[in-house]
Amino acid sequence: MQRILDLDLDFFLDDTAILRGPDDGRLDGEDFPPWQLEEVLAFLHGQCGLRQPLPGFVVENHGELFARWREAIDAGRLTAPFHVTHVDAHADLGLGDSGYVYLMTSLLFEAPEDRRYPKAGEGGLGDGNYLAFAIACRWLTDLAYVFNDGGGDDALLYVLEGFDPQAQNIQLAAVRSRRELSENLTTPKNLTLEHLEPPVPFTAMGWRDFQADHPYDFVCLARSPPYTPPESDAIFDEIRGRFIMEPASS
Repeated sequence: MQRILDLDLDFFLDDTAILRGPDDGRLDGEDFPPWQLEEVLAFLHGQCGLRQPLPGFVVENHGELFARWREAIDAGRLTAPFHVTHVDAHADLGLGDSGYVYLMTSLLFEAPEDRRYPKAGEGGLGDGNYLAFAIACRWLTDLAYVFNDGGGDDALLYVLEGFDPQAQNIQLAAVRSRRELSENLTTPKNLTLEHLEPPVPFTAMGWRDFQADHPYDFVCLARSPPYTPPESDAIFDEIRGRFIMEPASS
């Protein structure tokens, strides 16, 4: 089984911004100061086990990874299902957007092999939910979410097994009626479920408690401009140069 270390630049900040869009510009570095480079490297070396460059992908916006993973699977460079360690200030499982409605009431009614080109943009696949869509394609064996001091506790309830906030699995549920879904947003256990997807083990932990137990095969990095200040770009460039061998076509 291959293992992906999936990094978002906004993890390496002393605070977390929420609910921002592409028109909001970059953050103010005084309000969201980035880590010192030596702290970043200590985490990547000591807790993630990175020693030399690995194959991977670099994107501006995190949702772009979905297509990169699909292309790598099709090219035979990446074999699904695979493990993902998601190092980010946000879970990227759908909280804060409406993509889960399309996912639960439409996409999950298609065969898994037909889910690989989902609707994108508003109400579809995006930066804040691409992991849920990757799970819908059955690409992930398991998911570990490692959050910074301002993150955590933002896994979307509707993707968790039994709609339980303490669940240790992600288990997507197919619901036929959009109306029923909208009427039971606060009581999802009352929903009539058409079928359940296979459970995907899920753990969430603060960065101080994280220690990679196996080496990684790929490293992915997103800049996430609306959630990072320009002052953090030096960290982005350093990670890219030190740890990621990008495909020749990128």
